[in-house]
Amino acid sequence: MLEITPVPAFADNYIWVLRSPPDPRVAVVDPGDEDPVLEYLSREGLRLGAILITHHHGDHTGGIRGLLEAYPGTPVYGPANERIPAISEQLGEGDRIRPPGLEQALQVLDVPGHTAGHIAYLADGALFCGDTLFAAGCGRVFGGTLEDVHASLQRIAGLPADT
Repeated sequence: MLEITPVPAFADNYIWVLRSPPDPRVAVVDPGDEDPVLEYLSREGLRLGAILITHHHGDHTGGIRGLLEAYPGTPVYGPANERIPAISEQLGEGDRIRPPGLEQALQVLDVPGHTAGHIAYLADGALFCGDTLFAAGCGRVFGGTLEDVHASLQRIAGLPADT
């Protein structure tokens, strides 16, 4: 079973921590800042197994360098169609990954719009979609098109209702 924990970051954001207990390794999604992640890992007695990135914006990638300094060799998964130098595993539509420490595979979906190469991770009825979708709307269009955003939101709307 995938355990999902939100770690507050900045004034209005979360970094998602994914874990399959009892394994102490976790995957973090879109670590814009390393400090809250490192504090959480230390407090909970966990260690970093993988970093998952949805798109290239700094509030989603800013913590990668600091996390890799603390946990060298950690795989960094992210979109193949975005320029993120730290990515070690480039991903796109249809890829399935099983990050170290997680029992369940994650399916990769292309969800362009907010940025042209934006991806999402789907597992256990949970979708980690970066800035494609928010509780009260969707992300602004920076590198994609309005048509891309619409198609991505329609795609998300078509996922099972328990997602």
